[in-house]
Amino acid sequence: MTLFVVFLFVTFPIISNGLQFSKSQTTIHCGRDTIPGQVPFYASIDVDGAPRSFLKCSGVLIANRWVLTAAYCTFNFFKPIRVVLGDEWNNKTIEVEKSYVHPDFKRRTEENDIALLLLKEPVQFSRNIQPICLPEPGEDETFYGRHGTVAGWGKLDSQKRELPTNMQITSLPIIREDNCWESYIKAGFEKRNNVEPFMCAGYSKDLKDVCFSGPGNPFMVNVKKHWVLAGIAMNNIHCERPVLPEVYLNVASYLDWIKRTVY
Repeated sequence: MTLFVVFLFVTFPIISNGLQFSKSQTTIHCGRDTIPGQVPFYASIDVDGAPRSFLKCSGVLIANRWVLTAAYCTFNFFKPIRVVLGDEWNNKTIEVEKSYVHPDFKRRTEENDIALLLLKEPVQFSRNIQPICLPEPGEDETFYGRHGTVAGWGKLDSQKRELPTNMQITSLPIIREDNCWESYIKAGFEKRNNVEPFMCAGYSKDLKDVCFSGPGNPFMVNVKKHWVLAGIAMNNIHCERPVLPEVYLNVASYLDWIKRTVY
């Protein structure tokens, strides 16, 4: 039995049941430093020549050779691309062999802003490196009215160029699309038709929204003490307008494409 398990680890992509949810997680609004091993599926996308002030792209580990991210993150001026898995205390860097951008991605409008990165070698799972669970078909409908959690390295303040020293994490309420559009229309944005599936999280007033959620950052929900990937952050940060909800691409709507690509 042991040999069989090892063979699976080496040969086939593995999508596990994710890591158990920490009971110490609390609902917060402004972001705080993560602790070692708290987000073991987080993947930083490292690019040659990028300054520290560069808005970091990120992704999430979904299998032993696959990272899910925003398609925007595959179109940059720095090469080659590497993925850093783990945390700042214990990590592993792996080069990307090939990127698979969603065939219907439109860079100008950010439609279908999703991509998969194939790593050059399989990663060995450990306490600090684990894949996240993908949602079941239709499971996203059960997320509304609950809180989700986002982690990331993006800017804490739109007025400053520096990035935080440590990864940040916070929880936000998930809201319906109609309520989300209402917030954006009131802020002066024009409603777009035929937009890609998305979900919103944040507060409609009084409380500051998250603005460290850079492109590709995971937005996850606790389901039966396991983390489930609900969305990935798009390249649409509006830190200068703190009352606007954050918009995430709805991962459940892309399950067929993900599975066809990975398998």
